[in-house]
Amino acid sequence: MKFERPSEQDTTRILITAFVFLFVALLYLFQALQRFELVTYDSRCILKGARPADPAIVVVEISDDSVEKIGRWPWSRDWHATLIRILDELGAKAIVFDVVFSEKSDPKNDAILASAIKASGKVYLAEAVQDAAPGGQGELLKSLPEFSENARGGGHINLQPDIDGVMRRIPLVLPLSGARIPQLSFAVALDSWKADLRDVFVRHHRLEIPQGSKKISIPLDPDDNLVINWTGRWKQSFAHFSYIDVVSSYVLLKKGLAPRIPLNVFKDKICFVGTTASGLYDIRPTPLEPSYPAVGVNLTILDNLMRRQFITILGWPQNFFILFLLAALLFQILRLRSYLKAAFLTLALVFGYSIFAVLVFSFFGVWINLIYSWVLIFAIYFSVTLYNQLSIAMERTKLLKLATRDSLTGLYNVGHFKLLLKAELATISLRHEKKLSLLMADVDSFKNTNDVYGHVTGDGVLREVAIAIKNNCRALDVAARYGGEEFILMLPGANVDEAAKIAEKIRKSVNEKMFFHEKGDFRTSISLGVTRVSPHDKDIEAIVARADRALYEAKRTGKNRVVIASDSPAVDLSS
Repeated sequence: MKFERPSEQDTTRILITAFVFLFVALLYLFQALQRFELVTYDSRCILKGARPADPAIVVVEISDDSVEKIGRWPWSRDWHATLIRILDELGAKAIVFDVVFSEKSDPKNDAILASAIKASGKVYLAEAVQDAAPGGQGELLKSLPEFSENARGGGHINLQPDIDGVMRRIPLVLPLSGARIPQLSFAVALDSWKADLRDVFVRHHRLEIPQGSKKISIPLDPDDNLVINWTGRWKQSFAHFSYIDVVSSYVLLKKGLAPRIPLNVFKDKICFVGTTASGLYDIRPTPLEPSYPAVGVNLTILDNLMRRQFITILGWPQNFFILFLLAALLFQILRLRSYLKAAFLTLALVFGYSIFAVLVFSFFGVWINLIYSWVLIFAIYFSVTLYNQLSIAMERTKLLKLATRDSLTGLYNVGHFKLLLKAELATISLRHEKKLSLLMADVDSFKNTNDVYGHVTGDGVLREVAIAIKNNCRALDVAARYGGEEFILMLPGANVDEAAKIAEKIRKSVNEKMFFHEKGDFRTSISLGVTRVSPHDKDIEAIVARADRALYEAKRTGKNRVVIASDSPAVDLSS
């Protein structure tokens, strides 16, 4: 390769390279591109592929077939006592319930479960730190004393998703009012290692666990959380067994018949018991799939701990050193006379470094930042056009952050909905015979639902309402979450009477839905406003306001009803 002698151009290149390096270094320090870096991490998890889960861990699922055969959840607690005795007899090493038994039930069945837990001596129970704060304030929700006092141990099941809602990390120890609450899987691992939580300490973002003359060292992220090393998709990971299959197979075995499942698989295994039935478990998006049960998160954490296969995040000194090397190498590339060679080598540098980062992650579990290195390389190369492209880049960044879908309900967000409505208005302005209607809906007394049952349950209510809306709409209808507990629907080709019928179907579907909660089962309702959109309507906000007035009238006149807006006072169709 032929290089230029040092010149004014080289000085300019050095200044540009140094400026970009400092700029990217500041971006890294303030984690400005962290959302994008998380996406690259997810891609690496997918490229790494699935790996076999620890065969010493199995999961007993409170699944749909179990609920269908045993009955509506929560079950009588003598069922859990029976499962404990069965797993004990089958030689299970530990029995971990990813369930908090915080409410009293039938005293007789509670006593049976307490007795089974005590007799087993190897039952672990989940706990939850409510309103956990950085200062260690909050409240610990535990199982009833007769259960927790007889259990081998317990730990928190608090999940802390990243800023984009995806599960990637979790605190192994939560401080609470001067105490330290281990994560449920960590509590099981500590007992397996014969280690004491009191001896565990954090130093330089590593969790140190003394074990005789040696120690176990677990790498943590900058916030001292464990980065989860995912094994694979839920159905492809761990040994899965249905709760009802375990019990019925044991009964068949005692009768001298062939069991449905091989019961010897539970010997010397750590058995997790958790809910996976529809509507019963907390769904969490992970880097590998958008719907992952919370019990699977705890299983994966235990797998990481037992196999001691962790993800290590490089600190800022190592990442700065990598950025410096990339900047120095790119500086030499850009000294070439041939722009074509420089472009080719720049792309080769990007691909080579990316492959290196994937390989290091896959084989050594080391998370090297990718997005900041990409920014550094491309920013240096395209620095000549930086000012021309800055305004475009900023606009693209804003557009990139705008998702077309609402993350909670899966419906369109309001911004995208209005774009679709604007396009439909343009269509009917040209084709006057085409019909169009608009619905506005609002969940009744939603604040009270959140206050009484909690925001997690409130989110569940919104998801179920969204499902009811989608299930009762036509294929061409467009539904969106307007904000909070409000929804908006566009019904192309529907006149106001047809729209009112659809609204009534939605109202009935929501009203008939039963929500299950440990504080008591409950129902909710929804109010809807309907308006016709004419070919002369041009103002989207005016159309929405008209539907909103009808919705307000439905609220004012008693809620749980459908009201049509018109030029005359609104008419209630559902009464």
